[in-house]
Amino acid sequence: MMAEFESGTVVVYSYLWAREFDRGEDAGRKDRPVCVQILVRPKSAASGLTPLYMPITSQRPLAGRLAIEIPQLECQRTGLRAPAWIIVDEFNIDETVPSVHLRSLKPKGSFSQKFTANIR
Repeated sequence: MMAEFESGTVVVYSYLWAREFDRGEDAGRKDRPVCVQILVRPKSAASGLTPLYMPITSQRPLAGRLAIEIPQLECQRTGLRAPAWIIVDEFNIDETVPSVHLRSLKPKGSFSQKFTANIR
């Protein structure tokens, strides 16, 4: 079964942070909500869309990180607890859909089109 998420969908995913990857880890340490943004994969027209997973965190981002605070209404739409942020300066690209890192094909919810456009 293929998972077909739209941009702005929030799913649970075992996210691998860049700092963990740099230490040689190959899988995320815990499942966390992520925002799905969709990329068109340029290698071949038949390959379809590839999900780009942007991490969501409840911890205030460190200075110098690019992050967007998620408004209360958007948290409610996706079952997140405020405060929460989307980290936009790193992401996972997972070409295998459904991925072994994706914990469920059932989304937690979706951000509004307006907020999703702000993320882009």
